[in-house]
Amino acid sequence: MTVSRRSLLQQGMVAALASLAGPLQAWSAQKNKSNNNSAENTGDPDRDAFTKAVGSAFKVSPTSGKGNAVWLRLLAVEDLPELVPVDPDTMDVPPTSTTSIETSGFMLKFLGMLDKPLTQDTYSFEHPDMGRFFLFIVPAGEQTYTATFNRLP
Repeated sequence: MTVSRRSLLQQGMVAALASLAGPLQAWSAQKNKSNNNSAENTGDPDRDAFTKAVGSAFKVSPTSGKGNAVWLRLLAVEDLPELVPVDPDTMDVPPTSTTSIETSGFMLKFLGMLDKPLTQDTYSFEHPDMGRFFLFIVPAGEQTYTATFNRLP
């Protein structure tokens, strides 16, 4: 049996398109799911929303889908530490521009009484008033966790 170049190219194109079908369907389903759950996913909550939620509990789930959900209580919303001004004279290669960048942000402090502490990672957070959103948290001591928001104006 002989295989022509045209036949080989046609079969190769069909195979390539078939291999793309799975990832495209998954991407499309995920996109539709996120659009359909717009009431559930409120985006990026602001400082006022977190300030109103101090003392309340958040359901925290791993984004990997592995592991059980846990509950963390929001202890405080704090200002970011003040930035230390840069002294260009102490640098081997001074910057070409000395304009300072101003940022606005805040830090969240959470408490969780867990058998196994959470690791530094991005988690899915759910709150009855704020909906579902993702936060990167860092362990900050015994059963406490910190999330930092730092935004450019």
